[in-house]
Amino acid sequence: MVVLWISFSVFVILSSFLGDTTILVGSIKYNALILSKSTVAIMQHLAVSDLLTSCLYTIFLISHAFTGPEPCNFILKLGGYFFYYNIYASYSFTAALTTIKLLTIKYPFHARLWTRHTAHLLCAIIWVLCLLCPIPNQLYTTLRLDIGDLFLKLKDGEHLSYEEIIDLRQKDLKLSKLWLLEVWFEIVIELLLLLLVVFTSAWLIYEAYKVLRQRGNRIRREGLLTVIATAVVFTISVLPGLVTNIAYQQADYDSGDKVQKVYYYTVRINVMANFYIYSLTVTSFRKFLLERARLFKNFICCTTAAVEENITRSHTRVKNGQKFQPAGTEMTRVTNHSKQQPAGTEIKRMANQPEEQPAGTEMIGMANEPKQLPA
Repeated sequence: MVVLWISFSVFVILSSFLGDTTILVGSIKYNALILSKSTVAIMQHLAVSDLLTSCLYTIFLISHAFTGPEPCNFILKLGGYFFYYNIYASYSFTAALTTIKLLTIKYPFHARLWTRHTAHLLCAIIWVLCLLCPIPNQLYTTLRLDIGDLFLKLKDGEHLSYEEIIDLRQKDLKLSKLWLLEVWFEIVIELLLLLLVVFTSAWLIYEAYKVLRQRGNRIRREGLLTVIATAVVFTISVLPGLVTNIAYQQADYDSGDKVQKVYYYTVRINVMANFYIYSLTVTSFRKFLLERARLFKNFICCTTAAVEENITRSHTRVKNGQKFQPAGTEMTRVTNHSKQQPAGTEIKRMANQPEEQPAGTEMIGMANEPKQLPA
C-alpha cells in the first residue's frame, strides 16, 4: 500500500510539474489558450496553486523517505499551513472559473468590459483571503505537538510537576475544542465552495442550452466544456473529504477512515487534472502541444542522425588509419585555412603587378600612339 501511494504521488508530482509549467508557458508566451482573457487569467492562477501544492507534495515525500511517516515539527507546521492555503486557493479559483464563465454567457455585452487585469485583481483578492483559511488547522497542530512533547516526557520516564499536569489537562480540553473548530470550518468552507461550483455549473449548462437554441452554433463550446470538466473533477476531489469530516463528526470513525483513504487519492487528482482537461477540450492548446512535440521529435532525429554519422565516420577513418574528424568540420577548416606566406612577398607581388587603369583609358592610349608607316 505504501509503494502504491508513493508511486501515485510521484506520478502526480511529475504530471503537475510538467503540465502546469506547460500551461503557464504556453498561455503567457505563445498564447496557446485561445479563450476569453478573464478565463485564461484564472486558469493561470489555478496552475500556479497546483504547482505550489506539488512542491509541498515533493517536500512531504522526501521527508517521508528520510524521517519516516511522521515529519518533523517545522515541516508539519509550515507545510501544513501552505498545503491548506494552496488547496483552498485552488478550490476558490475553480469556483471563480465557473462563476465567470456563467456571467460571460449570461451577460455577454458586460463580459466584453472584463479585461485580464480585472481577473488578476479578483485572483489577488482570493490569494489574500485564503491566508486566513489554514489558521484553525495551525492552532490545532501547534497544540497537538505541545501535548505530544509532554507525553514523550512521560514515555521517557520523566516525572511531570503539578503545574505541567494541570497544563496538560487544559491543553487536552482545548485540543478537543480546536479539533471541532477545524473540522466544522473545513466542512463549511468545502460545502460552500462545492455548492457554488455545482450550482454555477448547472446554471451554466442551462444558459448554454438556451443560447444554442437561439443562436444555433454561435457559441464557443471549447471554454464551456473546459469549465464543466474542471467542475466535475473538483466535485470528485472534494466529496470524499467532505464525507470524511461529516463521518468523524458523527463518531463513525470506521467509515471515516475508509473514505479518507479514497480522499488521499482524489485530492491529488485535482492537482494534476488541469493539463489533461485542457489537452482534450481546448483545440488551440492541443495544436500547441502537437507542434512542440513535432519540433522535439525533429530535434531528436537530427541529433541521432548526426551521432550515427560521426560514429560511422570514426569507424571508417580508424580502419584507414586516419584521424577522426566530426561531421561538418572539414568545410569549416578548409574555409578558415590560409597558407602562410613569407614576409615581404606581398610587396614583391604588388610591384610586379601592373597598375589597374580606369575603364575606357585603353582606347585613349591607343589613339595617342603614333601610327607606324610601312617601310
